[in-house]
Amino acid sequence: MNIPISEYHSYLSPEAGLYRGCEYLQYGHLLKNGHPYFDQGQMQPGSVLYRGILYKDVPLLFDLVKETLVINNTYKAYKIALIGEEIDSFTIQDHIFIHIRDSVHTIFRPGFYQLLHHGRITLLKKEKKVVREEVDFTTINKLIDYSVAYYLKKDNIWFAVNSEKGLLRVFGSRGSACKKFLRRNHLKFRQDKENTLLQSADWYESQPQ
Repeated sequence: MNIPISEYHSYLSPEAGLYRGCEYLQYGHLLKNGHPYFDQGQMQPGSVLYRGILYKDVPLLFDLVKETLVINNTYKAYKIALIGEEIDSFTIQDHIFIHIRDSVHTIFRPGFYQLLHHGRITLLKKEKKVVREEVDFTTINKLIDYSVAYYLKKDNIWFAVNSEKGLLRVFGSRGSACKKFLRRNHLKFRQDKENTLLQSADWYESQPQ
């Protein structure tokens, strides 16, 4: 018997399939700076494609240190860490994350990547946070280190894009035209990396094939 997805969700109350995972252990020690989470560091509305089923309007928290997606349990008594391998994709507000499982790409590891652009070219963003300990005399401070990387796929080949020179190299014979576009629009890779990449992606999509 085939049950429509809407009826499936109505039938399961609470939706047992979503709450598969273990209890999420929050950070027991105060951090001297920042927080380990994506964006604002608090639960935000989103959706998750979990074990092949799409759950909408779910408050989500993404731990960038553990690369773990977190939800509240049914009665908000504690938090649950969803099973990473069973997550296909999720959204937080208007941010889209996809699960890259293919390990043949040597320039980046499997994991969750933010999808910034998808068309003739694909642009992904990888944010990472690490908890680092710093000893100050007899005090151990826990600090958050943050890093971000961008990856661009063109003609089914992935490139790590860390500089304007690297970006122009990806565009090959159109690199010179892209450089003129950047100058004309006052786009500087070092000062505004993400916007420059997004604008360049839009520019490339507008070019004839």
